[in-house]
Amino acid sequence: MTNWTTFKIPATPTPNLIIVNNISASASEKTVKDFFLFCGKIVEFELQKEGDRQAALVLFERESAAKTACMLTNAMIVDSQISVKPYFEDAADGNDTAQENKPKATILAEILAAGYQLQDQIIEKGLEIDAKYGLVGRIQSYVEAAKAQALALDEKYRVTEKATEIDHKYHVQDRVNAAVGQGIDYSNQALQTAPGQKVTGIASQVKEQIAAVHHEARRIADEKKTKTGPAGASTAEVPAEKTA
Repeated sequence: MTNWTTFKIPATPTPNLIIVNNISASASEKTVKDFFLFCGKIVEFELQKEGDRQAALVLFERESAAKTACMLTNAMIVDSQISVKPYFEDAADGNDTAQENKPKATILAEILAAGYQLQDQIIEKGLEIDAKYGLVGRIQSYVEAAKAQALALDEKYRVTEKATEIDHKYHVQDRVNAAVGQGIDYSNQALQTAPGQKVTGIASQVKEQIAAVHHEARRIADEKKTKTGPAGASTAEVPAEKTA
């Protein structure tokens, strides 16, 4: 049980309070707090040692910010995947509260641009929330930009060629085929059906949107670098865009 020294747990359960576990011991208070500031305004924050890891309590000004933070469970901070959940499990009112004006996809792109690592499943989850609240308009322009840049990146860095080299070197495809076996033929047959083609189309669209978020992250990072110049540029490493 973590011994919180400065944080006063509210007597009345609130959905605005989250607890973050499995934080890397080498993560600084500033790194962790800055990460969650992307979600919204923080009212109170405390980071404490918990065995060979750290834990944090974060109280947001708005419930919607806390909900965004919970969406980031399994994100990487330094060298460890964090776990994020509401401190009071039953504090939510069960109603869909208005989300932040900024789309989740944009928030996730900003987090990536700052050098943090996010799994694509987290990005997909954010896109689903944006779709639910009708906030997907802005991401469509990212999709088209990502498509255009994908070809340029492939020509410049020979991404497809390198992927083929790796495949040949480690016999990746052979291993996949051996593991899947005859299931491949069955899957291909299923994809020829109308429902199968619909699923394929949806999956392709999601991949494009995820790539678009990575593209927007790169754009934000480049924009910051241009504004700050070499002297003021951040030293955080921005994860490379995924081509899968």
